[in-house]
Amino acid sequence: MDAVADVAGGPWLEGLLPALRDGARRVIAGAVAGAVAGPVVTFDLRRLYLHNLSLIGSSMHTRAHFASLADLARAGTVRPRIAGSYGLTELHAAQEEFRRGTHVGKIIVIP
Repeated sequence: MDAVADVAGGPWLEGLLPALRDGARRVIAGAVAGAVAGPVVTFDLRRLYLHNLSLIGSSMHTRAHFASLADLARAGTVRPRIAGSYGLTELHAAQEEFRRGTHVGKIIVIP
């Protein structure tokens, strides 16, 4: 692979490094896999320098980018994938779905 955008982190960081071609980039923009493995990971640094890989951290957006994305969402141009929607009284069920880690998309809690 030439580039990877990783919003999960966790143990896959080291596991997928060999799949990157020499000179590739990997952007880390989250650590949601930390719910199971924790946000602290280990990997062999030699993989980075021997293959000229770039590991980049990103908060995913600036305020201007977020405002632009919000405008697109309001216009209906971009729609997030919703994995589940829960009332506030179902918070435990929402947390359990998140903990299982099998969902795809956002888990919404409606107050």
